[in-house]
Amino acid sequence: MISLLLSMLTARRGQAMVVFLLSAFATAAAVTGPAYLAAADRAVVAAEIAAAGRADRTVTLSIPSLAPGEEEAFRAVTAAALDLPGFRSVYTVQLPTLGLEPGAGQLSYLVFREDVCANLRMVAGRCLMSPQEIIVGQDTARRLDLLPGAPLTVAAAEYDPLQRTYVATGAPAEVSIVGVYAPLDPDAIYWGRTPYFMPGATDSYREPIFSGRYVVDNIDRRSDYRGIDALAETDALRPDRLAELDSQLTGLDDRIRADAGGFVTLTDAVSPLLDEIEASRALTRQVVPVAAVPLVILCLFVIFVAVAAGTVARRTEVGLLALRGTPRRARWTLVAGEPAAAIVLGAPVGYLLGSLIVGVLAGLRLEDGRFAPVTSVAAVLAGCAALAGALLAGLLAQRQELARPVADLLRRVPPRSRFWTSLLIEAVLIALTVVAVAQLRIFDSELVGLSVLVPTLIGVTVALIMARAVAPLTARLGSAALRGGRLGPALGLLHLARQPANHRLFTLLTVTVALTGYAASAFDVAQQSRTARAEVQAGADRVLTLLPVDAGTLLAAVRSVDPDGGYAMAVGFTDLGPDTPVLLADTPALAAAARWRPEFGPDPATLVAALRPPATEPTTVTGTELSVDLMVAATDPDDDRAEAVHEVRFTVYLRSATGRAVAASVFAGAGQRTYQVPVDCAAGCQLTGFSVRVEPGSTGGGVGLDGQADPAEHEVTLTGIAVDGARLLGPAELTEVRAWRDPTGSEAQVGPTGLRLTAGGVAADPWALPADTAYPVPALVTGAGGQPPALGPTGTALPTGAQMTSATDPVAVLPALGGRGVLVDLEYAVRAVPENTPLDRAQVWLGSQAPTDVADRLADTGLVVTGEFTPEQVRAELDQQAPALASWFHLLAAALAVLLACCGIALLAMVDRRRRAEDLGALLLQGLPARVATRSLMWSSLPAVLLATLTGLGGALLAWWATGIYLPIVVAGSVPLAPVEWPRPAAVLLPVIGVMVLFGAVALAMGRAARVRD
Repeated sequence: MISLLLSMLTARRGQAMVVFLLSAFATAAAVTGPAYLAAADRAVVAAEIAAAGRADRTVTLSIPSLAPGEEEAFRAVTAAALDLPGFRSVYTVQLPTLGLEPGAGQLSYLVFREDVCANLRMVAGRCLMSPQEIIVGQDTARRLDLLPGAPLTVAAAEYDPLQRTYVATGAPAEVSIVGVYAPLDPDAIYWGRTPYFMPGATDSYREPIFSGRYVVDNIDRRSDYRGIDALAETDALRPDRLAELDSQLTGLDDRIRADAGGFVTLTDAVSPLLDEIEASRALTRQVVPVAAVPLVILCLFVIFVAVAAGTVARRTEVGLLALRGTPRRARWTLVAGEPAAAIVLGAPVGYLLGSLIVGVLAGLRLEDGRFAPVTSVAAVLAGCAALAGALLAGLLAQRQELARPVADLLRRVPPRSRFWTSLLIEAVLIALTVVAVAQLRIFDSELVGLSVLVPTLIGVTVALIMARAVAPLTARLGSAALRGGRLGPALGLLHLARQPANHRLFTLLTVTVALTGYAASAFDVAQQSRTARAEVQAGADRVLTLLPVDAGTLLAAVRSVDPDGGYAMAVGFTDLGPDTPVLLADTPALAAAARWRPEFGPDPATLVAALRPPATEPTTVTGTELSVDLMVAATDPDDDRAEAVHEVRFTVYLRSATGRAVAASVFAGAGQRTYQVPVDCAAGCQLTGFSVRVEPGSTGGGVGLDGQADPAEHEVTLTGIAVDGARLLGPAELTEVRAWRDPTGSEAQVGPTGLRLTAGGVAADPWALPADTAYPVPALVTGAGGQPPALGPTGTALPTGAQMTSATDPVAVLPALGGRGVLVDLEYAVRAVPENTPLDRAQVWLGSQAPTDVADRLADTGLVVTGEFTPEQVRAELDQQAPALASWFHLLAAALAVLLACCGIALLAMVDRRRRAEDLGALLLQGLPARVATRSLMWSSLPAVLLATLTGLGGALLAWWATGIYLPIVVAGSVPLAPVEWPRPAAVLLPVIGVMVLFGAVALAMGRAARVRD
């Protein structure tokens, strides 16, 4: 029996080879899905970790204010809690100190961190070895001219709210500088959540003073910060360990609360990272099966078609076996054994092929060009399931022929298939497709479970419907060609209409084209969506990132480089809360610098008009000395405390030409006097406001509720200001009610002779600010994803205290912010407050006309450029996210489907070759010209290819219309852009036309091969 099977395989080695290849493809297709998922899981985890940074890989247990002597209790509580596999624990003590930085209240941080010397490079001197030693950063040493061996006196510091500065709280300690350091890797996981060396962080230029345990334990202090950072190494975040790690972190908070009684603070940044990773992995598990499952089904269908066609070609041989009395079991073994042997031999080759394909694709797309072999238990199980499915498909393909009577098997023309049975099957399939599509569209479901088959069901349904029309259509066309004397087209079209195998081939080609078109649609729509999101997240053609800087300084620096706003725009970010970021932009430059999109609302010109209503020019001070005329008097002469008050602090707030806020103060006594205030405004300053404060140290009398002196109320009237002897403001300007306001926006108090401010008592210190811009500050808010922020005089305020109000209707999206945030004009926000406006992040947006050396020009103004990015770079980062990685599998599945279809064309041509040659040979003997016979071969294949391409294209578009909106092609986030609904025509037509040309070439090649041999 075995030798007979081998002889059969040898005799039909061409067919056996094609079945072998189809089995290999089927197994490879089944393996690629789970193998690619494993590779994508690894890539997703790596991409999320790379994007998260070191702070998000840290779990911290800390006590912000630990008194001396409590350390042992703290470490006893936290030691057991941080027993996390794959995590490294680092103990840290941090103490604010004075003494290193020159000037009163200039803070530094004295830090002990375990194993710090292994993570530093000594620029000068050596690292820590003995007590009383410290090391300083190289930028600090350069800035303060410090060298190893220099002594230093430091003292612990605390913030004094009355003096508004840091003051020493303990006895000073003598230490010695023994080295100057630079971090080996500022972004190393070792540094955990600490912002030192992190560009853009607050006080990033203030490098820590590192010391040993002896110094921090023995310095005189009231309290300090102590914490333990558990740092997640790469091995701790392997895909196979994430579930266990998530479970461990879930119970960590409860254990800390139970053991520490709530005095230990847990900061877990790893759990949110795990949630993001799991969400990304879930997306890949949702997107990949949409292409993987149909590909496997298509492979099994091709095997079914191939084996069925081969069995039909051998029906005479099967009939002779039955006629000679061969037992049914032996007959089944001989007939089914031939394709089964080829299928079994092809399965292991297919497993290796699938692993190789995924390894190459993962290496090119996921592993930076390195070959990445993928091993997965799921892939092995999928390969075994594909082998079983292929064997079952082969048996089903032969069942009908093996069950026929001998008389039917010996007939040259096979009997017609059962019309009603096939029609019933097709009707059930169509009904199932309609129900599945209705479920998706009506109930807004997801492509999960059986829903992943909806695109394939639509393609198959369209193919079956058209296949019913192909036979009558080609028969009519063939008859018409015959009547017209065109024998070549007539013979080809009639052959196409009469052979059942051609109908299956048409279905195969149609479904393949539909899968290709659907994959091209998904890939192109995903690309368009990521491009749009990248433009929103970036905001401009080029974005320069800066070290933190005051908003006024940023605005002045950028305008000095680009006075006309032709290519550069100053941009800052701050937060109103955890979910409401604020974008401060120099809006007159929006049109030139920002990459504007329709989702941002009105055009830039309209938006600028709403955010910058007409304003008056600020009062300019040009000189070096102010003469301030003040009248100071107690509001209640009968108050006993009034006699003890000797002077008040009157402060003039200015903004220099560089944008920096400057405060010039004078102490004024009772009565009418003129005071001289030196200022540095030779280059010109803007007058931004006045304030009055009765100093508690200069008062007697009662005591307030906070235990501090409660000074008597004093009325201070500003009657005039001169600059270098020249009058700047007089009673006419200072008594104009609408020209001045307080921080709430209300009109400031004016008297008959000047601007009046009442200070002291329990009331807040009074302010008088120029009312030269619209107030509250006009703002544009987003209304996507929920209720927009409520802005108004009594609503949300900027961190500086300036109130905001909506200037126009909410918009869907804001540049760089996405679907949640507020946009205000940077200049108006700066002019709304007299003091500095700190920014969490500072940027400069550049338009297409920006010169190449603009970063150097900005650096010359004093801004520190830390980096640059473009929408294309943001797009590249989005390309590493789960949906983008998963979409590549759609292209791989489409390529494998096309190869399968080519194998199907080749196999059917081989099966049909002998009979086709006999038919044409008989016609040639009867006088049919050879060229007509050759033309008939073309007309028996190319019409099927053309019709299948058009039908498949229609099926792809129909499938995309039905399911495209449910395919997660981008990561859900804070950028609620209008979804891209349709792919670009060229993105779909070019692949489909390419597939059509390939199918046609294969069909013609197989036809020519048959003609040459016969």
